[in-house]
Amino acid sequence: MIKIGFIAAHNSIEKVKKLKTLFQDQCEITFIPYQEIKEIKDLYEQNHLFYDGILLGGKLTMYFLQQEFTELPTQTFYLEITEGDFYKNLFAIQHQQKDLSFSRVYIDFLHEYPDSMGLQDVLGEDELPYSFECEYTEGIYERTFQRHLSLWRQGKIDLSITRFSNIVSRLNEAGIPNMFIFPSEASVLEQVQQFINELQISNLQDNQWAIGIITIENLKDQSDLDFKQVLLHKALLEFNKNTNSLSVIQKQHANFEIITSNAELKNLTNDFTNCSVIQYLNETLPFRVNIGWGIRTTLCQTKKAAQTAIKKAESNEIPCAYVIIDNEDVIGPLGSDSCLHYSNKIDPEIEQLSKTLEISNLYIQKIMAVISKMQTNELTADDLAYHLGHTLRQSNRILNKLEEKGAAKTLYRKQEKLRGRPKKVYKIDFRNYRQNKNH
Repeated sequence: MIKIGFIAAHNSIEKVKKLKTLFQDQCEITFIPYQEIKEIKDLYEQNHLFYDGILLGGKLTMYFLQQEFTELPTQTFYLEITEGDFYKNLFAIQHQQKDLSFSRVYIDFLHEYPDSMGLQDVLGEDELPYSFECEYTEGIYERTFQRHLSLWRQGKIDLSITRFSNIVSRLNEAGIPNMFIFPSEASVLEQVQQFINELQISNLQDNQWAIGIITIENLKDQSDLDFKQVLLHKALLEFNKNTNSLSVIQKQHANFEIITSNAELKNLTNDFTNCSVIQYLNETLPFRVNIGWGIRTTLCQTKKAAQTAIKKAESNEIPCAYVIIDNEDVIGPLGSDSCLHYSNKIDPEIEQLSKTLEISNLYIQKIMAVISKMQTNELTADDLAYHLGHTLRQSNRILNKLEEKGAAKTLYRKQEKLRGRPKKVYKIDFRNYRQNKNH
């Protein structure tokens, strides 16, 4: 069952305690309250690994965490005040206090919304409530309360509307008429259900099968194969003893097959950037191996993807690892500076481009991947040879053909040394080529 940790101010948690029973068939919710902003970072670090997702009481908590973390390591979602909730509360206020002017109201969260929750469209400039920029750091509760208090004492406001439950008691003590706005029950239920749905989809993806096929380089004969397979099997068992990441390790004729999950493979490859399995094996064994990883929705599709991936690895000049993920994206060789991410899917536009340029669909996909990786469409034959694993002659042939067809042009020749032949730099522009052809 999905586990959700709900980090929020103590008073906000009181508003949503019934969530625990309402969603008990879909998830397990644990409430993690805080009193002070400074507690949030520690609470998140101490708890996020134990949950599939972290739910936050509001935007303030999310803002604070985003300042502390470059990237939140666990799926994190916060409860938002919808426009429906906002205007429902404003209508209730207007109904109870018919003579109240919104120009004499302070709303301490209105600055978070570029259009003031749409109020700028319905109220005149002199009718808008008070709203001030706010720094989301420690002391925000005190600063916000003091702003309410100052406006009240100056006689500028008749009502305070706040999103911060932790200052409500202080507003009451100061005698300031106030309203605490929190998402309605219907809105909370809808938002939590959306979060649960997202977590379920994510879990399905993480639990997909991932298969790795490992082949041995430069085999001489059957006795050589038998000897190396024994060493490889032992090394895989040692690796798994240290990581506990492989569900199955089994010999398949001349290779080994290892099975894990999508989530584990992401860890083993650092999100498909390098491969700790092949690093360990090639450092441990007296011979080299290749690995092809596949991730698909069914076991049969996963195995086919792994078989395609191992062929790509074996065609590389040096032992390496490739991965083919569910949407048919190819990534590899992992851990290499020449690693590319491109698609195996048949794109109608690229297929048409392939016909007119008389260059294979795959080459075009790879060239596009090189351009994306290098963040420039100005390439030399050396650049292409390095990233595609080709000879200079092959790369020159491709670039010359692109130039002949009008999809590339020579910009200048780069003289890297005082001696030797200068190198051509080609500017490749598939987009303009397609547009010109269409016209």
